[in-house]
Amino acid sequence: MKKIIPLLGVAAILSLCACNKESKDTLDGKVYTNDPGKLSGKPKVLCLVIDGVRGETMRSLKPAVIWSMRDSAVFSWSGIGDVSGADGATWADMLTGVTGKQHGVIGDDYTKADLVNHPVFTKYLKDAGVLSRSAAFCAAAPLSQQLIGNSMDVNKVFTSDTDVKNAVINELGNDSATIVFAEFNQVNAAGKQYGYDESIPQYVNAIQDADNKVGEIMNALRARKNYADENWLVIVTSNHGGTWPVAPQDADGTPFTNPVQNTFTLFFNPRFESQVIVRPENIRVAYEGSTVRLFGPPDSYVRAEIADGDFYNIQGRNMTFEAKVKFNKGPNGNYTFSYPPFFGKCTQRSSANPGWAFFRNGSNISFYVADGTTKAEVGSGNFKDGDWHNITGTVEINGNTVNTALFIDGDNKVTGSIVNANINGFKTDRNTILGYFEAVFTDQYVDMYMTDVRIFNTVVSDETIKLWAPRTYVNRAHPNYANLIGYWPCTDGKGAVFTDQSPSKKNLSLKGKYTWSSFSDLSGYLFPVIPNQEKYVPNPADIPFVILGWMKVPVQADWNLEGKAWPANYRDFPIPANK
Repeated sequence: MKKIIPLLGVAAILSLCACNKESKDTLDGKVYTNDPGKLSGKPKVLCLVIDGVRGETMRSLKPAVIWSMRDSAVFSWSGIGDVSGADGATWADMLTGVTGKQHGVIGDDYTKADLVNHPVFTKYLKDAGVLSRSAAFCAAAPLSQQLIGNSMDVNKVFTSDTDVKNAVINELGNDSATIVFAEFNQVNAAGKQYGYDESIPQYVNAIQDADNKVGEIMNALRARKNYADENWLVIVTSNHGGTWPVAPQDADGTPFTNPVQNTFTLFFNPRFESQVIVRPENIRVAYEGSTVRLFGPPDSYVRAEIADGDFYNIQGRNMTFEAKVKFNKGPNGNYTFSYPPFFGKCTQRSSANPGWAFFRNGSNISFYVADGTTKAEVGSGNFKDGDWHNITGTVEINGNTVNTALFIDGDNKVTGSIVNANINGFKTDRNTILGYFEAVFTDQYVDMYMTDVRIFNTVVSDETIKLWAPRTYVNRAHPNYANLIGYWPCTDGKGAVFTDQSPSKKNLSLKGKYTWSSFSDLSGYLFPVIPNQEKYVPNPADIPFVILGWMKVPVQADWNLEGKAWPANYRDFPIPANK
């Protein structure tokens, strides 16, 4: 039997599991029932903070001791620290369980620290009567003097990590040791001087040395004479990462690609099964925002348009057009429409009328281009669900041949072509329009929402289209980001324009009696931006929350802690002493 027991007794926001290390349900002939109410041993905590270790570097290096600990740990190499990357702010987070807006430590400025209303976590343990002895050993004087102060029974600062390690080992020889906190800063010093990356020998050597110290401390922990009657939670973590260049294609604008914020954390206990917490991706959350409904007919229409001249004409160049679309029910009481265009630059859908456009074709979507003499028109989709979908049209010039393609939801590719095309004929003085067109090719007007509109002056590859189609944004991680000549999220929430966030700065003006309205739709296809996604991985402020739970101290609402739980799978057997 295996049972999931949250470290803190409550569920985490996410349970992101990797490989589990399987074990027998009995050991030495003793049967153990995995009941959280019968967990043996006095709860105690050892917390080791190694300043300045990037989680990605730790994962790459795989230092022997810490790497082996993950077999019995809930762990992550994708933790997120304070955006400042400052020692003071991150130390304060991990001691108080709140962030700077509450504890008042901004960067390395301690002058507004509020440790009365947001005390070091040991106060809660003392008030609950569960703390026999607490000790802190630091290599950084500001941490010891400005933050810890008299909040622990023992508080000492040393000039080297070796002295800190020796002090921790000595403390573990004390029977009454209950909370042991240690901070090491030689890795951070190496990073500041040489660089925070596995390509830097001095940084690597400092991490390896810190790993060796963790090994010596773990040996001392297991050598405690009463170890078999104790239940130790060992936390090994970093407070922040460090500055290092990130390739533009890897910088997606989130904290996960900021090396300064990248940390690692292991919550270790011999009875934990291995469980990794990864960066949240491909999690279906509601697509939310505020946008404008686009619709006809002529006497009450709403659309967005720009008098762009030739700017969004094809004009002999490769192009890619994309958008997220959601259709409302039309005049037939369903989601089918008779041929209204809704995104394009054209007058009529005929060979003699140059331009390009997407239009609704019953329950399909069609993509059309024309050179003034000949047209290429392809259709795909067949969706009648009122859900959000992604549409992509590409135009590729190959000599005198124009090849087109249409993708629905990044797939379902259909292709067309114009042979012996008039390459310079793909030109119209019509405005670029989203939504209502006067010429609807028949007798029905569109009724829809459109967001995340993108225009590239290149053909985006099939692979990139498929990868990025479910995403409700585009950023520098997109391989063709430099080719964006128009990008309108269309979720501004107010104002008279859809703002162009590309370098072109060509805003689309809203026309008609438009109103901004909020939406929140759980799509079966899209993977929208996850709000506060850094909260789905360990943060420094989680440390006190985890410790309080381990020590069986209920967290009170009026403490305003900002941390959370990380659940553990327990093995169903006891671990003997010195094992």
